[in-house]
Amino acid sequence: MDVREYIESGIIEAYAMGMLVGADAREVERMADEHPEVRTAIRDAQSSLNSLTQAYAVNPKPEWKDDILNAAFTSKGGEPVSDNSGDSKVRKLESSEESQKSNGFNWAIAASIALLISLGINVFQYLSLNDFKSELAATNMRLAELEESQQVMVANYREANQQLAVLTDPSTANFIMKGVQGRDPEFRADVFWNAQTEMVYLNVRNLPTAPTGKQYQLWALKDGKPIDMGVFDGIDPERALQEMGRVPGAQAFAVTLEPEGGSVNPTLEEMYVYGTLNS
Repeated sequence: MDVREYIESGIIEAYAMGMLVGADAREVERMADEHPEVRTAIRDAQSSLNSLTQAYAVNPKPEWKDDILNAAFTSKGGEPVSDNSGDSKVRKLESSEESQKSNGFNWAIAASIALLISLGINVFQYLSLNDFKSELAATNMRLAELEESQQVMVANYREANQQLAVLTDPSTANFIMKGVQGRDPEFRADVFWNAQTEMVYLNVRNLPTAPTGKQYQLWALKDGKPIDMGVFDGIDPERALQEMGRVPGAQAFAVTLEPEGGSVNPTLEEMYVYGTLNS
């Protein structure tokens, strides 16, 4: 917003009428320090308000003096007092002058009312603009949230399609790993291995959460030798399939519980599940 738009927004009138406090008032004062035209607009608004106040000010009529004095002396038993020793022509002249003053006063009131309406419109526009800005900011925030949500949905959709493609690929073999002796027989994790890409996907079906300082580690077994396939913490509620890397010609898979970060060789005493092709 440039300086002219700022002045015409109604904030100057709101400041002159004392409707702004705190940060809003300090912002107007800062703009006045930086832009002389803003300071001039403030002075003009304050001058208009002063003129409005003066236009509504009512001075006592001169003849009220006689009425007040007569009432005071009469109450004390004195003679009425009057400063009006002139003839009726003087009174008519005074009446004519009063009429002119009254007409001028009425015009001043009309002009003041028009000024007040103008100021009110400007202030209303300023307040309405602030409400609109707040609503616009809230709408933009909501749109950003919806956009982010849409991006998440698109990412989940693509991931689901990729996982579906893996599961339905004829080149994908399934290794079902079940709880070993001494472990809960309900423990289970499945491995999907694609013979063409050699990519390994892990689906943890039922394993307890790894304790603090520990992680599960997946091993591929080929020719009796274990191959590290990476670590994981347990069931990932946001990902049904976890990519675990590539391995050529795996014959079996197993999962052990290892120190956080994994081990070079599997700890056989900490083996949880084991499975061969279609076992």
